[in-house]
Amino acid sequence: MKKTLVFCLFSFFSTPLLFSQGYLGDDLAFFQKKASLYQEWLESKGMGKSLKMDKVELKKNGNELELFLSVRTHDPDSAAAIWTALVADFKKQNPDEELVSALFHTFVRLMEIPPVQGNVQVYFPNKNSAGYNPCFYVWIWEVDNKVKEESRVNNCKAQGLSITVEKPVVKAVSTKTATSISNKEQARVVFDKVLKYARQRYEVKKCEERNPRVEEDETTDYTLTFVVTDLCKEVLKEEEKSLWCDFVSRWWGPCNDMRRERLEFTFNYIATDTGYTLTGSLTGKFGSGVYVPRKSGYMDMEPDFEEDFLKPYVKQFQKDLKKYLEK
Repeated sequence: MKKTLVFCLFSFFSTPLLFSQGYLGDDLAFFQKKASLYQEWLESKGMGKSLKMDKVELKKNGNELELFLSVRTHDPDSAAAIWTALVADFKKQNPDEELVSALFHTFVRLMEIPPVQGNVQVYFPNKNSAGYNPCFYVWIWEVDNKVKEESRVNNCKAQGLSITVEKPVVKAVSTKTATSISNKEQARVVFDKVLKYARQRYEVKKCEERNPRVEEDETTDYTLTFVVTDLCKEVLKEEEKSLWCDFVSRWWGPCNDMRRERLEFTFNYIATDTGYTLTGSLTGKFGSGVYVPRKSGYMDMEPDFEEDFLKPYVKQFQKDLKKYLEK
């Protein structure tokens, strides 16, 4: 009996894909062949008209398999609506399970990999170029036997950012080479430089009664989010004080009623063979110049100021930041 039990346990834990947590690169052909089954599963669950299986690929280290799904639309508002409807409909049909859990567990089951070696990413495609729109994403993975989710679904009033830096982050120093620095450490170095640049650029008093500040919102291993508040004539460069404010300034002291601007940044770090790429988004907002609005009191610069002000600003900002990072 004991010998039989030992043999069964040995056989159970020696299955090459299901229970080994090592290099997955040798099995890429197997994963790609199985990927079509995922689309069949989506169809069987009634989600095929809304979600499309794009590809499976290995992360650079070869120890993690990624599944890319896309929402079948090019429109930001439609993508948010489709995803929200999918979540609600799935919950209605499956009260004891969340959509993200089903997407993830089906993936690792079909690929026959340990959950810790898989992740699922949901985007929607760019309309006029390759790749995905960075303003919408859903990331799904597992930690300590619990499915985790990070998402940004209703943030498509943002301008996409993509800055490729053709230079290693860390130069070789003495016997410690740049390749010995982990991607997480490199990302932190880059994010520190981005924040330093932002403070040098924005924390300068350009207007009366304004004190711009860079406020770091959230930093994870590969994502940086921060906001710049209390700006003036940064994006909306043609703003002028009202005649009333000019009169007040002349007789009673400083007055500034020009629109108050707020910029919200998200950067994602992606290591490349020749350096790294920063993707993400920049959302421009404006509010009253007479009082400081609450966060919800700001309005999006799109669409009124998009073509004439926001798009040219984002284009120049990317050039300026790229130049700074490559110094």
